Amino acid sequence: MAVSLTAMPAPAAEGSLAWAPEPDVIERARGGDRAAFAELYDMHVDSVYRYLIYRVREPSDAEDLTSEVFTRAFANIQRYRWQGKSLLAWLYTIARNAVTDRRRRDRPTMELEHAYGLASEGPTAHDHAVRGEEVGALRGAVKYLTAEQQQVLSLRFEANLSSREVARMLGKNEGAIRALQFRALGRLRKILQNEV
Repeated sequence: MAVSLTAMPAPAAEGSLAWAPEPDVIERARGGDRAAFAELYDMHVDSVYRYLIYRVREPSDAEDLTSEVFTRAFANIQRYRWQGKSLLAWLYTIARNAVTDRRRRDRPTMELEHAYGLASEGPTAHDHAVRGEEVGALRGAVKYLTAEQQQVLSLRFEANLSSREVARMLGKNEGAIRALQFRALGRLRKILQNEV
C-alpha cells in the first residue's frame, strides 16, 4: 500500500533542522535511489550526531553510532511510513535503539585485583558509588514514564532541542510538548521522593 507524503508540513524556515524533506525525496529513497537517501543523510546527519553525542559523550562513539543509524535506516527505509512525525523522529528512534544495543554489548568489566587504587585524585569510590546510585535511580524512574514522555525529555534535555523544535518533530503543538514535559518531571519528582 503506497502512502502519500503530501500531507507533510512544509520545512521550517528557522533553525538548523530540516523538519520535512521533500516527499519525493523520501519516496525515491524508499524505491532504492541511493542519491535520494544521500540527500536525506545530508539533511539529518548533524541532528542525529548531536542526539548521540549527548547520550554517549565520546565523539568517536557518536560517529560510529551515527554511521550505524544511517546504515540501519538505509536497510529499512522502505518500511518508513509517515504518520504525522518527521523522518528525523524515526531516525532518533533508530539511534536510541543503537545506543541501547551498544550498551548491552559493551558493558565494562574489570578484574578485582585492578579495582583498587585506581585514582588518588578526584572523586572517591564512594562519590562514584553515590553518583551511580543517583543516576541509576533516575534511569529506573524514567522507565515509569510513558514512551511519549520519555521521548520528549530525551529530545529536550539530551538533544537540547526547544519545545518548538520537539513539537514540529513529533507533529504536536508546543503546548502539548510543555504539558508532557511538565507531567513527566512531576512524575519523576514523585517517584524519586518516594524512594528516599
